[in-house]
Amino acid sequence: MHGLLSLSAVVLATGAFVLDLHRQKVPNIWILIGWAWGLSYQYGVRGWSGVFGFFVGAAVPVLGLFPLFLFRMLGPGDIKILSVLGGLLGCGDVVHLMIISFLLGGVLSLGLLVSCGMLASRIRHFADYLKTYLKDRKPRP
Repeated sequence: MHGLLSLSAVVLATGAFVLDLHRQKVPNIWILIGWAWGLSYQYGVRGWSGVFGFFVGAAVPVLGLFPLFLFRMLGPGDIKILSVLGGLLGCGDVVHLMIISFLLGGVLSLGLLVSCGMLASRIRHFADYLKTYLKDRKPRP
């Protein structure tokens, strides 16, 4: 069964990637199909405890990544597909998946910034943003 679980996760993630690439968004029908598959899989393998595990795994990315969405650091499609994968894989595995995804995304972004010669300007932009944020967020007397 573990092979089916891995294959399902790869198919759902790859499908979301292709749809996002072509449509600039992940359609909600793809998310619903993914949730339905994850819920069915979890129930079929673990029964009612699998249903509970599905909902916990699906909620972790939504709750944990919502602040990044608010600051426009992460798109809704990213959070939705991680929720699908969380429901399918479970809470512990989706947390590991999110950590690995962020690390790989950081490495790819750094490589892109270096190859385009934009690293120094992006660091300055971030420093300016941070200074402005810290200045404006100081408590009032």
